[in-house]
Amino acid sequence: MTNTRAGSAISKGADGDAIYAAAAWATTNATGAAAKGLGALRGAAMACWAAIFVGHIIFGAYILAAYGAATVRGDMIAWNRVWPTGYVSAKPIGNVIVVTHVLLASVVAICGSLQLIPALRRRAPGFHRWNGRIYATTAIVVGLAGLAMLASGRGFVGASQNGSVAVNGVLLVICAVMAWRSARERAFADHRMWALRLFVLAAGVWFFRIGLAAWIAINDGIVAFDPTTMQGPALLVLALAEWMVPLAVVEAYFRVEAAPRAMGRSMVAALLLALALAMGYGTYRAAVGMWLPAILGH
Repeated sequence: MTNTRAGSAISKGADGDAIYAAAAWATTNATGAAAKGLGALRGAAMACWAAIFVGHIIFGAYILAAYGAATVRGDMIAWNRVWPTGYVSAKPIGNVIVVTHVLLASVVAICGSLQLIPALRRRAPGFHRWNGRIYATTAIVVGLAGLAMLASGRGFVGASQNGSVAVNGVLLVICAVMAWRSARERAFADHRMWALRLFVLAAGVWFFRIGLAAWIAINDGIVAFDPTTMQGPALLVLALAEWMVPLAVVEAYFRVEAAPRAMGRSMVAALLLALALAMGYGTYRAAVGMWLPAILGH
């Protein structure tokens, strides 16, 4: 009976918490074995969310500084400094799709991060709702634009990774639709789950870049991929891991948060702490190597 009440409290209280579900229910409502490990799990979840929040804000600012500013200046050639097919003069429709995908990605990064702040959800529910609508709608547009880019050969990664990136895009659109639908139906427990899935899938491009930056730093140079073709085993692994790993972690969290035993919570908490450290390192390497110089105009 105790476990049933605890599970109910978890389901009712977790409709918009921080990434990997830093649960908003009171632990005093759960007793005995059902309450063990909740504090550690919550702390680890918040550490993970903090790493993602900081990284997303910097990444969003980088997109605006590197690509948004160039677009405002009319300097479309600047899009090709990092991305050889970012701008192709003979393909205006493709260019519009690319610009839409990239610039709106900054909105997804920033709005998604704000959407997962528990204090905003509690104290400004109106902002949470409207920000969520903007976030979900923009995520769908970005996902569809990304799929169109892949179909036309304008993807950032090499051809060998395009299949995995396409799966990420399809799942992103599905989760965005389901998150919107469950919110409209006021099925908040379901909404929270779909929204968190959407968030980690939409963060795939960020996971890829911090993973790549960390890989280059750890190996003290480019290893196991060709930077001119953006192909190689390292990039293939990253393209798969950018959505498979975060989605698997979210699903693991969903299963242990209401479980009657504490061991699963402890294991997932340890995993989240390790991931928070890894993401912090990857964000640092990407920031100092590319994002901050572009933001600061260096």
